[in-house]
Amino acid sequence: PPGATSLEIDGLRTATFPGKTVSLSLRAGEILGLAGLVGSGRTELARAIFGIDAKLDGRITLLGAAVDIARPRDAIDRGLYLIPEDRKLCGLLLDFSVAENMSLPDLWRYARAALLQGDSEARNAEDQKDKLKIRTPSVATRTGSLSGGNQQKVVLAKWLSMRPRVILFDEPTRGIDVGAKGEIYELMRGLADSGVAILMISSDMKEVIGVSDRIAVMHEGKISGLLERSEFSEDRVLQLAVGKSRQ
Repeated sequence: PPGATSLEIDGLRTATFPGKTVSLSLRAGEILGLAGLVGSGRTELARAIFGIDAKLDGRITLLGAAVDIARPRDAIDRGLYLIPEDRKLCGLLLDFSVAENMSLPDLWRYARAALLQGDSEARNAEDQKDKLKIRTPSVATRTGSLSGGNQQKVVLAKWLSMRPRVILFDEPTRGIDVGAKGEIYELMRGLADSGVAILMISSDMKEVIGVSDRIAVMHEGKISGLLERSEFSEDRVLQLAVGKSRQ
């Protein structure tokens, strides 16, 4: 069962839809699917929550306390993380090794006297490689040489050693094979079971219905409806995605 509210968005406005506001709550231990047509404002919402894009208005409450997230570091320092839509462009440095990518958000943890300690970095990478079943010849392997599913696991591994409280997944299984999809779903459910709150943005209808505990649907920059699991159906999601009110 979901726990207390971990993340609450109240009246958030983005530059993409300046005339629309979004209010949404996300509970510990649940996967909230965020559906909608391309261009409905889902990714823009995630970018504003994470501090990549400036929000025009609105309040973000994390674990019961109002927070000011003006840049990604503000979110990272509070345990709020983003798995971006385009992992190659925004989630990884493809020429860096698996170990280097995993340590990037928290370099000071692996440093002594401001010098990076390679042994400490490698130990963390080996631990995450085993936990997430990342298929790579070595943690020193160039990340760009891995398959799409294993690259996505490296993106996730960056955050797992940093005690995540809320994770925003934007198209978590885009461009990866069926087997890797199942592994990503298993990892997401395991995180939710451990108390992490997950917001999953997806254009895959089967994914949204099959993985989510609740579904919020966006239409032209605002939430057009919220469905509990007993209400899930492709028809209901599509009606809300095109702006029709719930019957």
